[in-house]
Amino acid sequence: MENQSREWTQEQERVDYTVKKVRSHINTLVASAENVKQEAEEIRRNFWEDVTVNFDEPDDVIETMTSIKQQMELLSERERSYGHVEENVKTLQKLASSPYFARVDFSEEKEPLEQIYIGIASFLDEHDEYLVYDWRAPISSIYYDGIPGPVSYKTPEGTRYGEMELKRQFLIRDGVIQSMFDTGVTIGDEMLQEILGAKANTHMKSIVATIQKEQNKIIRDIKSQLLFVQGAAGSGKTSVALQRIAFLLYHFRESLNAEQIILFSPNPLFNSYISKVLPELGENNMVQTTFYDYARHRIGKDLEVESLFEQFENRLKDRDEPSDIREKAINVKGSLDFYHAIQQYAEQLLDNGLFFRDIVFRGKQLISKQEIAELFYSYDKSYSLPNRFPLVAKQLLRMLDEKAREEEQEEWVEEQMELLDRDDFLAAFKSVKSGKNDEVFDSFEQEKSYLAKEIVGRYFRRLKRSVKQYRFFHRKAQYIHFLEQVPKLMQLDKLGMSQSEWDSIRSQTMSRLRNKQIQMEDVVPYMYLSDLIEGKKSQTSMKYVFIDEIQDYTPIQLAYLRFLFPYSKFTMLGDINQSIHGTESESKIQIAEEIFQNQKSEIVYLKKSYRSTMPITRFTKAILEDGEEVELFERDGELPTVLITKNKNEMLEKVFEKAKCLSKESNTVAIIGKSLEQCEEAFRYLQMRMDVTLLGMETREFNEGVIVIPSYLAKGLEFDSVIVLNASDEVYRDSERKLLYTICTRAMHRLVITSIGTPTRLLNSVQNDYYQIAEIRGE
Repeated sequence: MENQSREWTQEQERVDYTVKKVRSHINTLVASAENVKQEAEEIRRNFWEDVTVNFDEPDDVIETMTSIKQQMELLSERERSYGHVEENVKTLQKLASSPYFARVDFSEEKEPLEQIYIGIASFLDEHDEYLVYDWRAPISSIYYDGIPGPVSYKTPEGTRYGEMELKRQFLIRDGVIQSMFDTGVTIGDEMLQEILGAKANTHMKSIVATIQKEQNKIIRDIKSQLLFVQGAAGSGKTSVALQRIAFLLYHFRESLNAEQIILFSPNPLFNSYISKVLPELGENNMVQTTFYDYARHRIGKDLEVESLFEQFENRLKDRDEPSDIREKAINVKGSLDFYHAIQQYAEQLLDNGLFFRDIVFRGKQLISKQEIAELFYSYDKSYSLPNRFPLVAKQLLRMLDEKAREEEQEEWVEEQMELLDRDDFLAAFKSVKSGKNDEVFDSFEQEKSYLAKEIVGRYFRRLKRSVKQYRFFHRKAQYIHFLEQVPKLMQLDKLGMSQSEWDSIRSQTMSRLRNKQIQMEDVVPYMYLSDLIEGKKSQTSMKYVFIDEIQDYTPIQLAYLRFLFPYSKFTMLGDINQSIHGTESESKIQIAEEIFQNQKSEIVYLKKSYRSTMPITRFTKAILEDGEEVELFERDGELPTVLITKNKNEMLEKVFEKAKCLSKESNTVAIIGKSLEQCEEAFRYLQMRMDVTLLGMETREFNEGVIVIPSYLAKGLEFDSVIVLNASDEVYRDSERKLLYTICTRAMHRLVITSIGTPTRLLNSVQNDYYQIAEIRGE
């Protein structure tokens, strides 16, 4: 006991020493930053005084521009320096509060024993001795992967071997050691218990202090072209992905920046939730988007794009249809067979078959679609479809110039001249005087000719812009024609669809397109066909692509993302048990490997769930048909409660009472409904009686407190307490087992499931002693 106390004192003394050195360096940097800031302000203030300005002669102009450029570069360099110092200060301030979280004593082959302290960033003293090693440094991996005894770690020069004599973990807050553990395993359960037992907040936390061995393997993988992570709910998939990004930025710091990494996340709310993890580690955030936002940007204003959440809501409304036609449409259009059918179809268009639009001006056809087709197919077959488009556009622009000259003689142009006001005439006169035109108004006819050219040019500008954007190509008509050809390009019966069912789907799709709407399942086929014809909009600058919630992506989406990012390395993360949007049964791992064939791929399974208490994890695991795959982390807590009420008002009253009670011991209480309609109804009831927030599809961030949120928006998030809205047998059917599992696994510490009448049959697989029943008898 005395020995332990002495070690604690010694470790605290080292913390004090490190914090003192860190604070001293902060003061130095702050003083340096102030000097740099003053220099930048002085350069900005005296910018024109220090620039030689002379435009008398051509040589003087060049000298002036050079002088301006030099001054701008000097200012830019000072501002960059200031920004860099500011970032360093922020990182050091974190170290001043908690300088490190681990220590390993390591001796490398006949070398003296070294004490290595590991934190979120490296810190060296004035003698260039490491007081703290960055958690991403090669030697730090022995903390995550090794146990006391023989260990090794990889470096750019090769593998190093040695002996680990001690592994110690710390919890340090405000420069004071709160907890200290010596452990013989990867990460001691004591530290995990303490960290996981903390309350949730509205932003994801960094997990660098508690990275497990299997998680570390994912983080430090630099060779795989495809890294696929199949992880149970709460296994830390997303956290690991973010630590992996931080590691890659550190490991390849000379050749990789945050703008070359893109993360496709499930929704904008999730983007906000994870937004602070990388800055906490001293790195800039990567590019973040959702597939829906990407698609909406690509398709533009031509069509209104249905989101994944709208698709989910619409499927809930349509699920009583006897034919279940929407489900079949989603499966067929989302398949790899459909992807290959689009490729086949595009190849057939080399000889003929493209649809074009007439180029029309003021109700008059200037260039017919037949003329455009003849021009397009006048090029040799050796020219690919995308290579012909810029050539055709160039020709069409020349033809429009001729049409514009003809149009200048038309009567409407003269009418427009009469409507010109004084300002328009002055603008035209100034344009001539300033030398922008060779024209001189020596006569009325010349003036009239000039104005006619200006008027027609103004109107034709929009036409030319549309030609440059290839709007003479009729994308919608082409896609509709492709849908007509689908039965000839693929065997629909193998995908469980008849010809009449396909005709019905095609008819519905055509109707929506004519109403300027496109369903989610048509988005990728529409964009892919367009890319094969007009030229793909691939992102060659992106080096790494991360896709979260991979189980909600269709095979065609995955293939299309590979097509868009052909030179990128992919990290895909998901959980087949949380697939709430589709009915796709084929393994996403097999699909991904098929798409990435002949590429180095690595599959990692994360089976242990850390998010929830053991009673909650045991309960949610039992909901699944193959729940044995999920491993429990032993953290005590309350049994989940199933609260049965007689009617809706009674249920909502109990939801209010539970939310009010749970909010006293929780930072976040999430009331999760299956659909938005269910959530809106609960919100209307609650908002008059308590402070509550409704989260919808456009919500970008949320605050602590009581929130009402639909199931599909809760994915990836975690809350101290979760109340499930009406999980009755009428609401949750056999096919929605994964949906209920996903909702329940959002809870960290407390879970309450309400039901109007008999609870869903999905709970029949759960042992009675895994939860408690509270039955409320109505009048």
